[in-house]
Amino acid sequence: MNTTTIQQEHQLVNLLSQVGINHYVGMTGGGVIHLLKYLDPIFQPSEASGFFTISEYAAGFVPLGYYLSSGKRCAAVATTGAATKLLTCGLSDAKLHNIPAVYIVPTSEKETWGLSPLQDSSPYGSNILDQLLAELPETTFLLDRDFAPEKDLPRIQRALTERQPIAFVLTKYTEHLEFDFSTSLQVNKLIADPETTQLSYFLSTFRKAIRQKRLVILVGEEMLQYDHVRELTTALSHTLKAQTIWSINGANAVSRQNAYGYGYVLFGGNDKAVALFNSLGEDDVLLLLGACSDEYTTNMSRIGASHTFYLGSDTHKYGLLENSNRHLTDGSYDEIRGNIPAIVDHLLCDSDQSPFENNPAEPAPASLNNDPYESARPGYVDMSVLYRKLDACWPVHSIAFDDVCLAYKDRQYVVQRPNDHIDFFSFYRGSAMGGAFGAAVGAKMGAPDKHVFCFTGDGCFRLFCGSMAEVADFGIVLFVLNNQVLGIVDQGLVKILPDTTTAKYHAKLKDLDYAQIAAGFGWDYIGVQPDLDNLDTL
Repeated sequence: MNTTTIQQEHQLVNLLSQVGINHYVGMTGGGVIHLLKYLDPIFQPSEASGFFTISEYAAGFVPLGYYLSSGKRCAAVATTGAATKLLTCGLSDAKLHNIPAVYIVPTSEKETWGLSPLQDSSPYGSNILDQLLAELPETTFLLDRDFAPEKDLPRIQRALTERQPIAFVLTKYTEHLEFDFSTSLQVNKLIADPETTQLSYFLSTFRKAIRQKRLVILVGEEMLQYDHVRELTTALSHTLKAQTIWSINGANAVSRQNAYGYGYVLFGGNDKAVALFNSLGEDDVLLLLGACSDEYTTNMSRIGASHTFYLGSDTHKYGLLENSNRHLTDGSYDEIRGNIPAIVDHLLCDSDQSPFENNPAEPAPASLNNDPYESARPGYVDMSVLYRKLDACWPVHSIAFDDVCLAYKDRQYVVQRPNDHIDFFSFYRGSAMGGAFGAAVGAKMGAPDKHVFCFTGDGCFRLFCGSMAEVADFGIVLFVLNNQVLGIVDQGLVKILPDTTTAKYHAKLKDLDYAQIAAGFGWDYIGVQPDLDNLDTL
């Protein structure tokens, strides 16, 4: 975010103080950290000004009660994407009940449009700005380059006097500009029908492109719609002797037995996989198997391979522009549409008749990371040890969900390879805290015979715990990471805001008595001891 925008966020705090708004509530996160760094944390209702941390859904209704009890106004704050939707449930009631509440939300920066950023709020994602403008056409204010507090103050004062809610949108763009993904590169779109010559064209083009080149395979979550896909990707990696990496959810399409598996890529990624992806260049070809093109897989950067082949079957898929990945590639690009396993089978058969001439890779090393894990703080569980121990005992026919907490980046880094006994999923694109619990409930309802597990943080826990009683007899196992902090924020802001005091990260959480909470909701409870001595009991 540029200096001009940051200065305007400071101006917003000053502007709202002029209309009597000094209390802010909500949740911190990437889209609003530059606003919140100007606010002190508050912990008691009597404190004069500052930011009070509370989950987004509840925060959205705080300004309503605040006004009805005191006649004064306060502001609710959420970060980008799904969090904004949670917050603005309260905005709707503020409009329908004529209550002058203030809401502050960010949008994805225009530079990321079409690149599938985390919590995408652009027209290619949730399109939050148009949603807000539809609901509050007269009182939605953009903190863009044209934002002028002295000009907008009379409008803001009038709206509040007339008991209208207001939305402030933190943004850098001033108009809806279409993302420019034009390229001079030729794009060949093929429908892989075995009865036509198009499949033959793909095989011959692929064979020629990888000759004396390094071939890397990236497995994405589109592959999960197919049966026996782990065996398929293993056969492909072994036949082509190609280094294979995978996205967070794409891991469920890869077997631990794949000798060429180099790990999870980018967010929570293993060192070998990240280095491999970042090293793609003129001497490399990338084969995307139903690949993900989101921020946590590609880091919103172009693929540097000399030639990229995309095998896909889905259309109108998130991350594609005009049903293509070409906007992510710097080299030549071909995409082949059809049943992916059928296409791969033809590729394997073609290899049997005449081996491909790509440079063969070495099988992956035993460890996919370079550095040792950091030691746990005294009195806390060593999570790297816990993840490894759990990885050794997952029952067959299991499914698990990682919430928006440290688990959704640390687990895969530690275990390094997918486990054939259990599928792990993370809904990281919308990145809504607390969503994993509902997914776990749905998984148990849809497949009662499966073992269902959920990893959540103590921040995420606050968004769903009221629903635990209704599913107490479902047999779900819920791991709560109780570190009394919003861990993702706390870790990240040390690097992003090095000159800001940690108090203004607004990441601290109160400890809870989870034993009593579990008992109250009818759940069994085990507190894992720091030395893991009672893990066998669990």
